[in-house]
Amino acid sequence: MNFTSRLQDITVPLIGTVLLVLTLLIPSATVAYVVTLLLALAALVRPKQSILFLIIYFPLRSFLIEVNPTLKLIGDIVIVFVFLRVVWDLRKDMKSVFHFEIYEWAFIGFLVVGSVSAFMTGVLPMAIVFQLRAFVITFLLLYSVKRLDITKRDIKNFLLLTFMVAVLLIIQGLVEKLSMRSALMPENWINRQLSPNNSSRIYGLINNPNVLAVHLTIAGILSYYLKALLPKNYMQWLINIVLVLLAGTWILTYSRGTWIAVAIGLAVYFLLTLNWKFIVKVAAVVALGFVLIVVPITYSAQWISNNTDVGDFVRTGPAEDEGGFAVEKNRITETFNSGTLDKSKTTGRLFIVDKGFEVFKDYPIIGTGFATFGDSASKTYSSPIYKAYDIRFNIYSDNQYIQVITQTGVVGVLLFAVFLLGMLILFWKKRNDSPMAIPMLAALIGVFWCGLIYNIWEDKTFTMYFYILLGAFIALTNRKANHVE
Repeated sequence: MNFTSRLQDITVPLIGTVLLVLTLLIPSATVAYVVTLLLALAALVRPKQSILFLIIYFPLRSFLIEVNPTLKLIGDIVIVFVFLRVVWDLRKDMKSVFHFEIYEWAFIGFLVVGSVSAFMTGVLPMAIVFQLRAFVITFLLLYSVKRLDITKRDIKNFLLLTFMVAVLLIIQGLVEKLSMRSALMPENWINRQLSPNNSSRIYGLINNPNVLAVHLTIAGILSYYLKALLPKNYMQWLINIVLVLLAGTWILTYSRGTWIAVAIGLAVYFLLTLNWKFIVKVAAVVALGFVLIVVPITYSAQWISNNTDVGDFVRTGPAEDEGGFAVEKNRITETFNSGTLDKSKTTGRLFIVDKGFEVFKDYPIIGTGFATFGDSASKTYSSPIYKAYDIRFNIYSDNQYIQVITQTGVVGVLLFAVFLLGMLILFWKKRNDSPMAIPMLAALIGVFWCGLIYNIWEDKTFTMYFYILLGAFIALTNRKANHVE
């Protein structure tokens, strides 16, 4: 494929990137609205390319809306218009429009239960809609992608753009670390008062060390597969160098939960494939990332801090919510000490789990509903049940499962379990039909762990990637099953 053809394949992502830069240079609401309209029209005309644009938008979304808040809904609108184009193309085949797998119906049922129980609890309609959006918007990508004509060329473009965005995130993250959060960041982020426990972590343009770690994990895996599609030339070495830089940045997020999830995923992958060479390669890249990136960057940052004025100023911005319990090298060793556990019981994850089960005992069948406990909507709108249960702050559960248990009860838990296990069964059944099946299965089991420590199924960056990959997996395996090249 020549260079011109490659550019034609990513016209919308390229033009979209230029338009996003324009909205940053001219942070006007009017300009942002015009850009949103143009990208919505592009989604109707070039849905596959518009999905590629999302790979650029969502990882940078926090940064973009910090500079220009009017950019907040661009991703949602692009997804909706891609969905509308797909439905329009299927208008003569209504059976296909309403065809869902069992796990998809289970997820839809879960949304219904959460909405109905929220209405019965007295949650504001806007809060219910807010939380439905958090769950649904990227789910529409699964609906759309699996109904599109996905080709190997599309997959390659997807991998290339992921690689390029990862390079941008790595560069900014390392500069953030070396500058003590004083360069290549919006002024509000520079001025924010981080807790001592988090000040050493790289937040990145994603503005969250845990989400950044998840994104880098995905980007690292996809970049490895990109290598297999490229000729044996300088690009192989470039990707190897970036993978080492990525591993170092990944470690510097100090995201213990993501580290454990990756270990679980790798263990499952090895047990199912016995591909020890891949495991050795991953271990080598992580080791090189630690030795060549983490150690020198950490010592360099300490030297800069002790011998220069870089980052040496009083930050007067709002204080960050306390997150994490230990600094840098102590984040692992202090995970299970008594101080950490005591803190968790009073204000942290164990407190939230305890409160969640307390609420569940009173509402065991269908729970209290969306926007009532520890989700995105209750963080924004608060909750009508908090006062009754002596919850005095707007918590974020950082545990998808206790949120599901509390908000949707036994019925919702069963539906959510069918959703999760249904996808697992899909990958298992297709394990001999697609090379993607085992990696996706192993990754999903790692994600199951993430659900214990993050509201992972509400995170747009993760769900965007997961649903796109799941949709592509289904589209390609169905085509293979039907013997269509």
